[in-house]
Amino acid sequence: MTAPLPQSAPDPAERLVVVGSGGRPYREYSFQSLHTRYSLCAVLAAEPTWQRAYLDSYIVADLSDPLAIADAVLALAGPGSPAVALLTWDETAVEATAEAAAKLGLPQLSPQAARNCRDKYATRSLMAEAGLGGVRHRLVTTVDQAVAAAGEFGYPVVLKPRALAGSIGVTRAEDERQVREAFALADTAAFATLPTGHGILVEEYLDGPEISIDSAVHAGDVHIVHIARKRLGYAPYFEEVGHLVSASYDEPWTDEVRALVTDAHRALGVTTGVTHAEVRLTSRGPRLIELNARLGGDLIPFISAFATGVDLVRAAAELAFGRRPDLTPAHHRTAEVRFVYSDTDGLARPLDLTAAGDVPGIAHTAVLAAPGDRLLLPPRQAIPRLAALVATGADEAACGEALDRAEALVDRATDPLVELEAAA
Repeated sequence: MTAPLPQSAPDPAERLVVVGSGGRPYREYSFQSLHTRYSLCAVLAAEPTWQRAYLDSYIVADLSDPLAIADAVLALAGPGSPAVALLTWDETAVEATAEAAAKLGLPQLSPQAARNCRDKYATRSLMAEAGLGGVRHRLVTTVDQAVAAAGEFGYPVVLKPRALAGSIGVTRAEDERQVREAFALADTAAFATLPTGHGILVEEYLDGPEISIDSAVHAGDVHIVHIARKRLGYAPYFEEVGHLVSASYDEPWTDEVRALVTDAHRALGVTTGVTHAEVRLTSRGPRLIELNARLGGDLIPFISAFATGVDLVRAAAELAFGRRPDLTPAHHRTAEVRFVYSDTDGLARPLDLTAAGDVPGIAHTAVLAAPGDRLLLPPRQAIPRLAALVATGADEAACGEALDRAEALVDRATDPLVELEAAA
């Protein structure tokens, strides 16, 4: 993956410890950015593979155990290390990393703030207490409770697991039958090591388009770096099929969104770090969906660098060292990532993106499914993507045109699933 920013020589006097990794197509750019500036170490759940090229040292540990993470950081820091910082962009490690940083006295968001962001019910409760864009919601543990809540709020409603990520298990329901189906989906949804079995959140449906806002927070000061337009697909599920970032935005709702996001950080107690907020622009004004206390996923920081020249990964590292990062935009462009899905359930074939990458305006391509990978379209599988395409241009129309041309050159065919054919 080609980094969009110039690189500099690493400073061996500053040791940055990253907790977790993420998949290579989605996070290699982060490792590339950091290893050129810091002595880069990692606490990983398994032995590194592609990550080795960027690491000075590493330790394999349980990423759900704050004590294990803290012990690993001390071992990686070594004696007499002048500067050590701790950083994670792994959603499954956000809480444990915050607790480890607190034990070590390192700059990080507080453990309580991490819990407030990770727990969707806590987020809703704290926002309501602060009087910030109330959203009717109820935590339920049975399907009958979900039906009762939906009847009280009025249809449509949204059901979601309390503490998962990536829109997994999130469904819009239009009637009682769909509520029962959505509850079953949310109740059985799972993602890596994130907690399950703590209830399902039923919320009133928020109309309007969805955006995301990435911010850098230093000493409680919230600096919004960009606002992205989110592309959603596979209704009634909320599959994120793309994102668009523009360095310039001047919309009627801009000031309201800025105020909501800033106030949400305060309500949830987030005083440091790079964050990723999701907001709906409803007919009643902007409403927060969630505030993630970490870098955004889905290559959003990567395309942000193309659009603004601001390296959000580097900014997160600087904040982890307790410093205010330079967030001055270097340019004002537009960048968009589009994820390509197969047309049907199937097994992924070898994928050649050379022709798509040669389309003018395409800045980056990535294969996301290895040959033989089992791909089931939403909601049967979380994020079953074939490829990612990134375009840059003067505006949204230019990016869209390049992406349309490139996507048309991607072979979306898959091999049949034998078990599905047998069941037919």
